[in-house]
Amino acid sequence: MLFPSPRRPDQPVSKDLASACLERAEVLAKVPKQDRSLWHAYRRKWATERKHLPDVDVAQAGGWADLRSLKTAYQHADNATLYPVVSEPTELREAQA
Repeated sequence: MLFPSPRRPDQPVSKDLASACLERAEVLAKVPKQDRSLWHAYRRKWATERKHLPDVDVAQAGGWADLRSLKTAYQHADNATLYPVVSEPTELREAQA
């Protein structure tokens, strides 16, 4: 278990306690509050940074039950990955008969 409960180590930490810890960490780190988001912004960044890895592995590691939610809600286009798409084409070869 990655985050055990402080009172019951055999159980996972509650979502409410984890959220309170994240909010406190943002305050201590002087990180600006993300609009309308607590966990979503961090999960989106984590998923977007892993676009180059196999989708099924990213979904499994990130806890997504299906690829559709990962691809539509969390992985977004960004300049770092758009540039190679337009500037690094793969040479197309003709099929030989």
